[in-house]
Amino acid sequence: MKIEKEQLQQISEWIANQKINFFDTWGRMNKKPLYYDIQCEMVDHIASDIESLMMKEELSFEQAFSVVQRKWSVNELKKLEVAKNKAMRSKYNGKYFEGLKTILLSPKIFLFALIGFVIYKLLMIDEYWFSEVKFTISLSILFFGLFLILVNMYQTHKINGKRHQFLLNGLSYRIIAVQTGFTGIATNMLMNYFIEPMNFFNTDAYNFHSNSIKLSIILTLMLIHISIVYFVVHKSLKKDLKQYVQFYS
Repeated sequence: MKIEKEQLQQISEWIANQKINFFDTWGRMNKKPLYYDIQCEMVDHIASDIESLMMKEELSFEQAFSVVQRKWSVNELKKLEVAKNKAMRSKYNGKYFEGLKTILLSPKIFLFALIGFVIYKLLMIDEYWFSEVKFTISLSILFFGLFLILVNMYQTHKINGKRHQFLLNGLSYRIIAVQTGFTGIATNMLMNYFIEPMNFFNTDAYNFHSNSIKLSIILTLMLIHISIVYFVVHKSLKKDLKQYVQFYS
């Protein structure tokens, strides 16, 4: 038995009115509707469930809808959104590793090797320039991460405008924030662990050459990382959101 247009609208309104619990940016408990793309998927899924019950159990639409409403409680809808959230995060983490594999197995790796060599030469000019290069590149990576988060948020808002909020809207800048935040944390941890600090007391024993090599490798790896985040993950998120807007509009 086929569901009528008015009944489909009734399902859509019910889904739109369901509110799930979530923690906001400040850790406060709040309620929000499901993301619009999940709402659309659930309307189709619930309509299919109702049609199946109406045929197999010979129920009316109202009876079948009541059964399905009990099946898809707020808790079940929240579990569905969480599962979709995890799947989408996994998708873009996968894109990151695909981008890393592409760089490592392509001629681009020689370009990064050349950049690493240039950084090494800059570090080897003298001990004061070593500190300047270390500080400048580390700070540049940090500011790039913050800049990319803001650019991603701006472009996400520009693409979506005042349309419905999709799951990708909520995830996009968080994915970028995690990956760029990892850049800053990893860079500082590696430098603190592998690079011997230079001070007045160990000037004579300080291995300038060895530390320059290690620091140039670390900084080159971080440059590879932020290149993948921008040219692969960020670009992919932007493209996919445009497709979401076109598909669900």
